[in-house]
Amino acid sequence: MNITKAKNQTSTHAIIIGGSITGLLSARVLAEFFSKVTIIDSDELYDEPIPRKGVAQSVQPHVLLVKGYKIIEELFPGIGEELQLNGALPIDWAQEFFRLVPDVGWGAIAESPSEFISYTCSRPLLEWAIRKRVAQLVNVHWLERHRVTGLVCNGEKKITGALLCLVTGEAKERLEEASLIIDASGRRSLAPKWLEKLGFSSPPETVINPFLGYATRHYKQPKGFKENWKVMLIPQVPPDNKRLGYLAKVENGEWIATLGGYGRDFPPIDEHGFLEFARSLPNSKFYELIKDAKPISPIYAYRATANRLRHYEKIQLPTGFIALGDAVCTLCPVYGQGLTVSALSAIVLHNCLRNSKHWSKDGYFLSSKFQKQLAASNLPHWNVATVQDSAFASTSPSIQRHGLKGILYKFTQWYSQKFILGTVLFPELNTLFIGIINLVISPLRLFSPKVVFCILMNK
Repeated sequence: MNITKAKNQTSTHAIIIGGSITGLLSARVLAEFFSKVTIIDSDELYDEPIPRKGVAQSVQPHVLLVKGYKIIEELFPGIGEELQLNGALPIDWAQEFFRLVPDVGWGAIAESPSEFISYTCSRPLLEWAIRKRVAQLVNVHWLERHRVTGLVCNGEKKITGALLCLVTGEAKERLEEASLIIDASGRRSLAPKWLEKLGFSSPPETVINPFLGYATRHYKQPKGFKENWKVMLIPQVPPDNKRLGYLAKVENGEWIATLGGYGRDFPPIDEHGFLEFARSLPNSKFYELIKDAKPISPIYAYRATANRLRHYEKIQLPTGFIALGDAVCTLCPVYGQGLTVSALSAIVLHNCLRNSKHWSKDGYFLSSKFQKQLAASNLPHWNVATVQDSAFASTSPSIQRHGLKGILYKFTQWYSQKFILGTVLFPELNTLFIGIINLVISPLRLFSPKVVFCILMNK
């Protein structure tokens, strides 16, 4: 990864649909190549870190993995220090992430500091910090309280602009001309319908739904609390243990406490039911921590957790339109990959914009080439989420459990489980696990001779 400022901007105007983190990171990249970048968002964007109406999961926990943080830091040097000044907590994942392996114990904790550092904070704080940095880019402009209603394309199948209108008041459409439009509007993207209206095919979709539901509440950390974890996880374990608990320290001395259940085993949103669900987890630690802590928010439910992949790489697109982030690849949030996958998408965009092969002779960005590279970037993260979710019998559609695919699936599940058990007994395996889940160590390291030996010896 090498982020450098472009010496010459190659085109005039680009539009980004959606001002969330994916859109903001895209704006940072586009600002190097376009003389004007416009971010269009239906929300009013306040100059303070508060939840946005347009981000339904804003109050839910968001995990900034090490890989994601490194990319954001490279795009916005010094942003980690700014986050910390505003209350974000640095976390050493090898020392301050406490993870239960049910029926065995807690994962081993590294004795000395590691290189696996990022920050734990709320989604509104992270988004606000990035938005402040983007606002300093002189060629980036904002259209708040507007929504895009369609795309405009000429006879040569080239995008020439977007139709938009005010969210409230008069619904009269107007045209905003641009030579590149990026859909970063998230899982509720309307781009497939817009493409159909222009005579193109909508992208085929793959949906794998684990029917996972969340319930989240914010608590005030008790005075005098001294335990050294910053994130605690009691995970689901397929095929039978469908419940999970996630507890994270964030800014302002708060905890974000989240309960989840697969296969429609949704946690209740009343206080008694929420606590009883926490009590049912395979370890009492989560329950004991929150039962005496002071709640400072309602209990928020969230159930839009299906894995959804829109295959833009498989269709013909008009030149000058691309999609990325959750508008293309929506992952079950329990694996914490979303923010980092968005950051990786921004890097794919940057690399493609720098490559002359991705531009037509008349200055249009070649959409299909980008979507193919984005699909390759998304695939391993899609596989992580869907293979794990498919281990539950209630996940739809069910996986093929016979033939070669079935054998490979059974081996993967057996080997993964043996490796997870080994992270309790062998600190070096736990450190490897931390590096892999933070996307800074290749999963191929799982099959190194030393790891295989530890796993085989762990009976």
